Amino acid sequence: MAPIKTFVGKFAKAAFTVSAPSSTKQQQQQQQQQLPTTSASSPSSDGALSSFCLEKMCQLFKVEPVNNLYLSTTDGERGVCLNKPVKSGDAIMSIPISSCFRDDERPRSEEENNNSEWGDDDVGGGGDNEQDITDYERYNPSGWASRLAASLLDAELGLGMSTTVDDDLKLGREIWQSMLPDKDLLHASLPVHWGEEVLATSKCTALELAVDSAYFARATAVMDLSADLKEALVDCKEDDCLTDEEMLKQKCDDDAMDVALDMEMLQRKCHDALDIVQTRACRVERTCEDGVQWGPPLRILAPIFDFINHGSIRAKKGAKGSANASYGVENRSMCDMQNAKLVVRATRDMMEGEEVLIDYGDSARPTWRCLTSYGFVPEYDIDSEVVDEENAENVAELWMNGLRFEIDPHSVPFDLVEVAAAQALLDGEMEEEEEDEHLGGGMLTPFVARAIAKRATDAAFNLITEPEMVDSEEDWDSPELIHAACLAMQLRWSQHKVLLAFAENLNLLFSSPSPSPKAE
Repeated sequence: MAPIKTFVGKFAKAAFTVSAPSSTKQQQQQQQQQLPTTSASSPSSDGALSSFCLEKMCQLFKVEPVNNLYLSTTDGERGVCLNKPVKSGDAIMSIPISSCFRDDERPRSEEENNNSEWGDDDVGGGGDNEQDITDYERYNPSGWASRLAASLLDAELGLGMSTTVDDDLKLGREIWQSMLPDKDLLHASLPVHWGEEVLATSKCTALELAVDSAYFARATAVMDLSADLKEALVDCKEDDCLTDEEMLKQKCDDDAMDVALDMEMLQRKCHDALDIVQTRACRVERTCEDGVQWGPPLRILAPIFDFINHGSIRAKKGAKGSANASYGVENRSMCDMQNAKLVVRATRDMMEGEEVLIDYGDSARPTWRCLTSYGFVPEYDIDSEVVDEENAENVAELWMNGLRFEIDPHSVPFDLVEVAAAQALLDGEMEEEEEDEHLGGGMLTPFVARAIAKRATDAAFNLITEPEMVDSEEDWDSPELIHAACLAMQLRWSQHKVLLAFAENLNLLFSSPSPSPKAE
C-alpha cells in the first residue's frame, strides 16, 4: 500500500512521509544474500606483507585482471584498493567459482559418516534421492552454513577435503585462512555470542530478539557439526592405511589429537568456522545467462572477494561510504557452474588508490541487523542518503505508551501518529481546533508532531546515557568484552543520531506557516 501522504518542511533537507498502517504493509523480504564481514573485525597487518599475500593468492586462485588490487590498512581497517583506474562497467576482479569454498563440496565428515544431512540430495547436485528433498532442506540456512563450515574445518585440521583440490588451491586457501580475522575478536563482534549484560547495553529490542532467534539455531548447528567432526577425527586417528612417514607423524600428533577431541574445544572450533561462514559467505543464483533458474542457490566463500568492504547503494554517488562496485556470476550455463566466475564490476569510474566497496544487501540494514549478521556497525551519513519512501537506510526504535515503533529520519509511522494523538485526546492537552482537525481527517497536527518530537529527543539522549553495570559478573577487563561493549555503544550512537534527525525534521516541518497535510 502506498504511503498516505508526503510533505516537506520549509527548512528540512529531506521529505517526510506518513507511512501506511503497519497492518497493511507487506512483510519484509528475506535476506537475499550473505556477504563478507567488514574490516571492522579484520586484523590489522603490515601493508607490504598483506599486499604480497594478496598478489600470491591472485595467482593461486586464478584471479583476473592480474595485479589490479592491493590491500590497504587505515585506522585499523583493511580494505581492497585499486592499483590503476577502472572505467564504469569494467571488471575489477573475477575469481572462478571452482576456486571458492562451495556448499556443495563434500566434507570429510560426509564421506566418513554418509550422513543424510551432507548427502548429494541436500546440495542440489542431482543425487539419487533428489526427489525426496524438500525446498526447506535445499534452502535451510543451517544446512548450507554447516556444509561450508565443515569444509573450512577439513582444511584447517587436515582431514583431506577432496582429491580434486590441487596444490595451488590448497596453498591459496592456507594463505587466505592465515589472513582471516582474529577468532576471539570475531567471536566478540557477533551479538549471538554476547552475554545478557552486554546485550542489554545496546538498548535495542530488535537486536535482542534477533539474537534470541539466532542463538538456538546456532546451538543446534554446533551440536550436529561437532558430533560429525569428532567422528571424522576418530576415524582419521584410527586409519590403518598409512605410510611409515604418516604413522610417525600421527604418533607425534596423538597428544594434540586427544586435545582436539575434547568436545568443548571442538564446539569452539565449530563456532569459529560458522562465524567465518556467517560473516564472509555470499549467495549466487544457479541461473542461465537468460535468467532461467535451473537449481537452488549456491553459497560460496570467495577468497579475496570477501576482503571487500561494505558501501551503501542508497548513498549519493561519490559520497563517503557509497558503493562503487557490484558483483554477479558470469559465464554460467545450464546445470554447469564449473566455468562460471564471480565477477566484481565498477558501477562508476574509479581512480587509482580508491577503495572498492560493494553493498552487502538487506542483511546490512538497518544497523542492528548489520551488527547481527556481520559484526560491525556501518556509518550511515544521513545528509548523503537518497530518500526512499519505501526502504529506509537506517531506523531507530521509539517507544510510546508501551508500544514500539521503528522510525527513520524521513517518515512518521501512521500508527505512531494515531497513538500520540489518542494520548493527547485522553489527556485533554490538544486544542479544540486541532482536535476537530484530527478527528475529521486523521492528520498529523503541530501539537502531535511536537509531542512525538519531544519523545524522540528524550529517547535519543537516553541512548547516550551510559548503562549502569551493577553487580556485574562479566570480566570487563577482557579485550573481547571491551570490543563487544564498544559495538553496543556504536549501535546506541547510531540510533541516537536517527532519533535526533527525526525530531529535528518534525520540528522544522511545522516551523512553516503552511497548513499541515491530511492523511489519505
